[in-house]
Amino acid sequence: MEIKSISQLQEHGLLAALLSNDIPGLEWVHGDDLCDCTFQRIGEWSNPYIAQTLRVRFCCIWEELFKQYPQFVQRIPAYYDGNGNRFVTEPWKWNGDYDMPRALWHRQLASQTGKTLAEIRQEYADQEPPKAVRRPPCPKSRSKTSSGFMVRLL
Repeated sequence: MEIKSISQLQEHGLLAALLSNDIPGLEWVHGDDLCDCTFQRIGEWSNPYIAQTLRVRFCCIWEELFKQYPQFVQRIPAYYDGNGNRFVTEPWKWNGDYDMPRALWHRQLASQTGKTLAEIRQEYADQEPPKAVRRPPCPKSRSKTSSGFMVRLL
């Protein structure tokens, strides 16, 4: 059995085991795609002197809070571009220096197609996300004397 989401853990009765005080076999990391939250956020605090670690799926907790207090939540179907002080409604094409994370790719496809994450995960399971965008190397810095003058010390 392959578990890929928190809802699947609940269905199989495994979520309680993971949330117990035992050492989990499944590590939560940002982008792990174990929940359907649009903005995955996981907090972690660890202290070797007390031999304890606390991990919190803030994204899932926030979703539950949003249901309780919808009057305090704005879901805007656009990206706010702070540089241009405007909203952009079209998802960007991948332009990262590294391969696009699968979890982000799934959410991008869902936003573009209107399909659920479950549908996207199944439909694109055998495909790879966009690869890194290779940029031309930066030009070499100019020499200190390339401005046309040289400083002479007397």
